[in-house]
Amino acid sequence: MNDYSKKVRRTDRQETDQEFLVELLNESVSCSIAVEKEGFPMMHVAFFVYDEANQEIIFHFSKHGYAGQEIIDGRKVCVSIYKYGKLYTSTKAVDFGCEYQSVIIYGKIRIVVDEAERMEAMQVFFDKFFAHIPKDTYEPMTSAQTKPIYVAKIKIEDWFAKRHLVPEAALDAFYYPAPPII
Repeated sequence: MNDYSKKVRRTDRQETDQEFLVELLNESVSCSIAVEKEGFPMMHVAFFVYDEANQEIIFHFSKHGYAGQEIIDGRKVCVSIYKYGKLYTSTKAVDFGCEYQSVIIYGKIRIVVDEAERMEAMQVFFDKFFAHIPKDTYEPMTSAQTKPIYVAKIKIEDWFAKRHLVPEAALDAFYYPAPPII
């Protein structure tokens, strides 16, 4: 892909190690997907699974609504995944900041149409988040139940990442007090 910039202004924060990418993708739960659309991008937030063997992001979404109309085969996408850490202070307010890890991924959407591949992808997704739930406490998903769901894969064509930790010059560091629960 040559139609976007990978320039990182803060090269001191840039991560280029594949292991950083793998770790961040495996430890994250949700992502923001910007889909190419005439006139402006459409943003979609989704849970996702990283398929390391195939270098793909897998997610699913409803066939109804805007996502079902815009997230289609061959559309260019930009995916943002990030985690934040501690906020920190300094002697000047302009130097206050926040720890973070982030990755931007470029690729194209592929809607999975093969039923066996689609169900396998749904199971991989399910296993990432719910493998600890005893199987005898719920009814397993069936192909018929998943008909209203599209499964999509984004082949990772390119990526860039950054990491910023609390600097040594920080006066104080703390986690934002809001609970991570809705």
